[in-house]
Amino acid sequence: MTMEGLSANIYLTGFMGAGKTCAGNLLADSLRINFYDTDELLKTSLGMSIEEIFRSKGEIFFRDCETEVLRELAQKDPGTCVIATGGGVVLREENLEIMHQNGLIIFLEVSFEEAYNRIRGSAVRPLLKGTDPKGFIAYLMRERMPFYQKADHTVQSTGISLHETVSNIIAAIQKG
Repeated sequence: MTMEGLSANIYLTGFMGAGKTCAGNLLADSLRINFYDTDELLKTSLGMSIEEIFRSKGEIFFRDCETEVLRELAQKDPGTCVIATGGGVVLREENLEIMHQNGLIIFLEVSFEEAYNRIRGSAVRPLLKGTDPKGFIAYLMRERMPFYQKADHTVQSTGISLHETVSNIIAAIQKG
């Protein structure tokens, strides 16, 4: 499937486990455009895992690098790529502005229960390394929700297949 005249790049935001990377990959394939994952780009450019970046450099350094990656991706021609972002990218107003420059922001909304089931026990989620990951997930979701809601469109990813999620993203894009 292709969409004629896609005039913006597509930025997928949402909480950990919302399906940004999986849906983004499938969406980009469906639209026959490029796919980028900000976390993967960071890992490649810094030569370490996200967990290692958090542990050795700290969250502020990570967030600064994340903003720099967004600046680079914002240089891509509009309508040429789908970009999966890290779950906390929306916490900086600057990042939202960068994504709006040539992009359409789609918030993939996932329920607490589904997010928890998808990410629990994950060894690659540095923010979940505390003694009460369930409580911390609930806290982070509440903290980030107002920022996620600044997206152009919200697409539910709870209780539906990856293909249904992508179809719903395409429908949102077509609405403008």
